[in-house]
Amino acid sequence: MTALRFLVAAGWSGTPLGDVRDPDALLYVRRLGAIADAVLVLGPEEAEAKRMIDGRVTWHISGSVAEVVDAVLELPHLLVAG
Repeated sequence: MTALRFLVAAGWSGTPLGDVRDPDALLYVRRLGAIADAVLVLGPEEAEAKRMIDGRVTWHISGSVAEVVDAVLELPHLLVAG
């Protein structure tokens, strides 16, 4: 999954969910102040992502890993005053 390497290169942290040797899913997260982005990977053709600002979901997408990663890497880096 080359797309996931792009997430890591962009500063995202990844964690396997379930058994580390055979995870049920992979979760990638990035935090930028009040903004939290997350990508949940269930398989090569099944992933979803959300952007939350101050705990409220403001954006969501689902699709293949490649589609979802492309979309999240295009999200703007917003500055949010707290």
